[in-house]
Amino acid sequence: MKTMPSEVYEAWLDPEQLRLWFMTSQRTNQSVRTDRTEGGHYEVVDSRNGKVIRITGTYETLIPDEQIIKTIQMPDFSEDVDQIEVYFEERSPGITEMTFKYRGIVRKERRLTHLEYKQKKKEYHDHTAHGFELMFDKLQTQLESEKHNSI
Repeated sequence: MKTMPSEVYEAWLDPEQLRLWFMTSQRTNQSVRTDRTEGGHYEVVDSRNGKVIRITGTYETLIPDEQIIKTIQMPDFSEDVDQIEVYFEERSPGITEMTFKYRGIVRKERRLTHLEYKQKKKEYHDHTAHGFELMFDKLQTQLESEKHNSI
């Protein structure tokens, strides 16, 4: 990304920036709350097609401008808690590399064969990867737009 690690890090924590790209959009966002401390919680409330969607989690590790580890959950749909790790590194002046890891749970239902379970995991992976790719595109556009507007 054509920005500093501090700006990308801030985009992951600042409610006003999160509402533009993380699990929501300006049009559908209802609220974003963050407690930007290790052990602090965050909540994104989105509304699509008359359905309210809550995304919650806890900040496990916050190393300014370097790393964020947090949980993510959609409590209205599942009791499962996944984990996100994000690392920020300045590769050259004004260019930040963001490394992202997502650990998700796909429970094996007894009725599923091994092949069906593998297919379910692949579908979950593909859907999740696509969703985050779209969000990261929005994040990059937002950061580049902010940088352009501040010049």
